[in-house]
Amino acid sequence: MPENFYSYLQIFSSILILWSGIIILTRNPRQKINQIFFFLCLTTFSWLFLYKIISLFDINKNLEQLLARISYCGITAFPALTFHYTLLFLDTKINKKLIRVAYATTLSFCLLILKTNLIVNGFYYYQWGPYPKAGNLHYIYLAFFFIGILLCLKILINFIARNQKPKSKKTVQAKYILTGFLIFTLASIDFIPNYGINFQPFGFIPSLFFISIFGYAIIKHQLMDIQIIFKKSIIYSILITLISLLYLIIIIFIERMLQEILGYRSISLSIITAFGLGLISVPLRNKIQFLVDKVFFKNTRDEIVKENELLKQEIVQTERLKSIATLASGMAHEIKNPLTAIKTFCEYLPEKLEDKEFLKKFSRIVGNEVERIDNIVHQLLEFARPSPLALKDIDIHSLMNNILEFLNSDFIKHKIKVSKEFDSDYLELFIEADSNQLRQAFLNIFLNAIDAMKTGGNLSIRTKIASSTLNIAIQDSGPGIKKKDLKHIFDPFYTRKDEGTGLGLSITQRIIAEHRGIIFAESQIGIGTKFIIQLPIKSLVKFPA
Repeated sequence: MPENFYSYLQIFSSILILWSGIIILTRNPRQKINQIFFFLCLTTFSWLFLYKIISLFDINKNLEQLLARISYCGITAFPALTFHYTLLFLDTKINKKLIRVAYATTLSFCLLILKTNLIVNGFYYYQWGPYPKAGNLHYIYLAFFFIGILLCLKILINFIARNQKPKSKKTVQAKYILTGFLIFTLASIDFIPNYGINFQPFGFIPSLFFISIFGYAIIKHQLMDIQIIFKKSIIYSILITLISLLYLIIIIFIERMLQEILGYRSISLSIITAFGLGLISVPLRNKIQFLVDKVFFKNTRDEIVKENELLKQEIVQTERLKSIATLASGMAHEIKNPLTAIKTFCEYLPEKLEDKEFLKKFSRIVGNEVERIDNIVHQLLEFARPSPLALKDIDIHSLMNNILEFLNSDFIKHKIKVSKEFDSDYLELFIEADSNQLRQAFLNIFLNAIDAMKTGGNLSIRTKIASSTLNIAIQDSGPGIKKKDLKHIFDPFYTRKDEGTGLGLSITQRIIAEHRGIIFAESQIGIGTKFIIQLPIKSLVKFPA
């Protein structure tokens, strides 16, 4: 197997192009334009990949001829596919007869390539590898190839020139498509060696630019109505990985060149040379990485990390405020009851000024109700105030009852029936916890359950003592969570909802972990979701025997 640096690079490029086509197809497999773009990538892949297999492996002449001809068939389909793609993109009334003629002509050329020597007639053997030899009708084949692509370019140029809105989304997309196809035509330089001219082909480079331009148009301008949203961290990782790969390829390439110039063949010397080149070019790599940070993110890497951390803190605070809003809604309902009692007594007060028994009762009840309101407001303020974990002995059953009472109006609104089954062997059950943080954890779970059962359902809360551990099971009768999503529900920013940050359950998991507990979920589609929480018990108070 002869070594050929360009062959490996071209194979990598061809696989990348095919992978891009598969991604576009899977985004919307029923969309015709996505299908045509996939075939564009597939034909480009077959052209680049199959031909380079010939360069890399010592194979028999018959297989060599077959692979070369199939490779040529791949690129032959490109003009018809670009023409079809252009018409679909512009939403032009497609002339089906003309499309059929384009594909029929492509098929005819493919048959000539596979069955005769009129297009491909053997090989030229250059020092960089074998290459197909042009047959007698190859110039007609080239005419078809260039006419097809130039026709697409002309259609796109006319559309851009006639458009009244040069900055419209469609016009901008058309400019990217025009640029992509125009750069791809530079790959036609690979036809030069077909005529016996010793010129190493590099058509894979324009092909890479072609797919990169389309990829950018898809991400930035939703080409083909594809909306891809990446987290900054993912984009950064992909870009740095590509830079590192390119950096490695350059080092290998320079080392191979030095090997050819100096004539050494020692493996250890090659490793030392590559290592030395790597050290010398580290500043260049760092400079490229710095430019990537500035161009794509307008910040350096450290600034990006700091920005992401601030963003995470902001979203965590948003989730907290969401819980506070829910609490406030429940508290408003709770405050209404003591206010009603105070108002009633105040209405009778002018008539009962001489009634000492009434005044005594008034003083006692109003005082109690005011204290009750004060306690409710105090709870809200304590919950809203950011503070480190403050562990105290709390009755977990009492805490959950309190939360469920606050959410009672939401349960009624959404027709949700709540059932509780607390461990009946115990009068009180104490755990060491921060009541405000644990309240937020349970609130997040209950709010998710309400969101899953907007048209009604059943919510059950069960507790059971097992040794020194409290098991809490919270089960809803919602639609359930798909298996592929279930393993990600505690991941930060992971959500399938149209609205939401995807941090609620992540925060819940963190709070439970800080209380030396664990949380996990079970779910079945159409049956519902169950959250199981396990917390260590501080003390128990049994019912009297």
